[in-house]
Formats: sequence, structure tokens, C-alpha cells
Amino acid sequence: MTAVVQIVPALPPPYEGVSGAALALAGALSARCGIETKFVTGAATRTAEALLTALEAEDTPRVLLHYANYGYHRRGCPFWLVEGLRRWQQRGASRKLITLFHEVWATGPPWRSSFWLFPLQKRLAAVLARLSVGMVTSLELYARMVGSWAGNRPVRVMPIASTIGEPLAAPSLAERAPRLAVFGGAGVRARAWTREAAALAAACRELGIEEIVDIGPPAGAPQRLGGLPVREMGVLPAAEVAAVLLGSRAGFVSYPPPFLPKSGIFAAYCSHGVVPVCAWSRRARPAGPLPPFWRLGLDPAEVAQRARAWYGEHDLARQAEVFRELLA
Repeated sequence: MTAVVQIVPALPPPYEGVSGAALALAGALSARCGIETKFVTGAATRTAEALLTALEAEDTPRVLLHYANYGYHRRGCPFWLVEGLRRWQQRGASRKLITLFHEVWATGPPWRSSFWLFPLQKRLAAVLARLSVGMVTSLELYARMVGSWAGNRPVRVMPIASTIGEPLAAPSLAERAPRLAVFGGAGVRARAWTREAAALAAACRELGIEEIVDIGPPAGAPQRLGGLPVREMGVLPAAEVAAVLLGSRAGFVSYPPPFLPKSGIFAAYCSHGVVPVCAWSRRARPAGPLPPFWRLGLDPAEVAQRARAWYGEHDLARQAEVFRELLA
């Protein structure tokens, strides 16, 4: 096997979300396993027939689907995607589908559409699980959600890898500038600057931070926070983001702690040896064991070391090997 088709919602800048994870995995599969990736995007298909045509044109019997239902349909019900894969698989006994569940289904209060669409989302996830010869997800919660449809097929749990690289070595905290990075997409950073601003300022005081840098598209960063200057760096290439993180003491993310294993931002912090700081002022349902992140009273250097070691247990080399086995 020398090639695989990876299906993603779209192909935005390299470190963005689901597609960023797919690009990072593609690089690891190529470098470590000699498996090249051909991408098919939901944005370029959007019908079962168009998806089938695109997959047939690539002429490979192995497909890796990155499933985040809202990425393929604005209400989280991509019937066309599931139907296209079903038709593709029926055209040859050797055709194998591996599904990486970034999301499974959503729930919410009755005034949200997810409340009413939950049964449809669940049914689509069930069909995908039954079509798949192998399944991977980033959370134990998601593994339990799809496990009832897995039969005797194991569901592998593997946190998301860094999308901006993995340094071979990371400087100690003593060698780093007293700087904290707020990195990621506009939405997650906007929460840091608004809802979690008090937690961000408190973390800066406790960690001896003297400067905050904001990395990513515009998200409403203030000029100062808690008396500290905030420097907006904008969207940077992955290598430049990595360099900033390697020289920073801490990184902040507003994300529900039980779901941190599915955050590419958190993965980047851990892999680059910064002190990962997480704040989430709302309730979050349990999703499995919590990964290491800094909280008041914990030793920052110890947390940074534990977080980097935790990341090393599922880095891109290990992920590439897992997917090589599944695709084989």
C-alpha cells in the first residue's frame, strides 16, 4: 500500500482544526511509512454522487475519513457523505474505510437544533461505524459512544497531535522568556480575551509573566490585560508559531478540560514544553482522565514536563504507526 485518500471538510491553513490534524498525519505517514495521501474535501463534493466520483478517480482501496459532522453539513447531518461512502464500499470487497471520529453527535436544550437532530446524527454515526473496518477517536467518551456498534473491532483512543510540529528537545522554563502565548482560531481566543480574561490575568500573575502574545486571526485582543502588554502577531507559518512557543513560558487556552485531548492548541503547547494553562468557567461533562495542565498550587516546571511526556505517548510517530496498521 502506497497511498490513502483522506476525506476532510476543507483544507484551510495548516494548523486549523480537523484538517490541520489530517495534514500533520499525512506528513507523518509519508515520512515514516511511505504512504502518500490524496485529499478529498467535503467542500468540493457535497453530494453522494460527487463524492463517489472523486473517490473513484483516486483509484485507491483505502479511505481515512475525518468525521466531524458539522464540518460536512451545517446541521450536523451529512447524509450525502455517508451514502457516498456506502456506495463506494459496495463496489469492491477490498475497499476499506477507517473513520477517525473527531465528533460523533451533538446534544442541547430544546431551543437548539441539535436537540431535534440528535437522532439523525446518531443514526449517521452508527452507519459510519458499521461501514468502518477500524475506528479511532480522541476521547474515551467518543469511544464509548461508538463502541456499541463496533462489534469485535476495537475503537482506538488517541489524542490529537500537534499541527505545528514536534521539537526534538524543549528548553527548560528557566531558559524561556516570561511570556505567555494565546494561540489558535479566532473563536477559542475570543473566549480567552472575554469570558476567561480574569483567569488569564490571574495565571499571568502566578507564573511571573511579563508579556502576552496573541497568535492567530483577529479575535479582539486588548492592548493590555491585567497591566501586561498584549502583542498581536497575527497568523504565522507553523514554523514561526513553533519558535514563539519554544521561547515562551506558558500557553493559554479556553477549552473544557475533559475535552483537551481533542484540542490541537493544547497538543501544540504540550509538544513544545510550555506550561499549558486551561480555563473554562462553564460546566463540562466527563470525557475520561484529564491530561496534565497547570492550576493554582501546582509546580509549573513539573506540569510542563508531565504534559510533554503525556504528549510523547501519542506523538505523530506513534499515530502514523497506528494508522499504518489499520490501513493495512
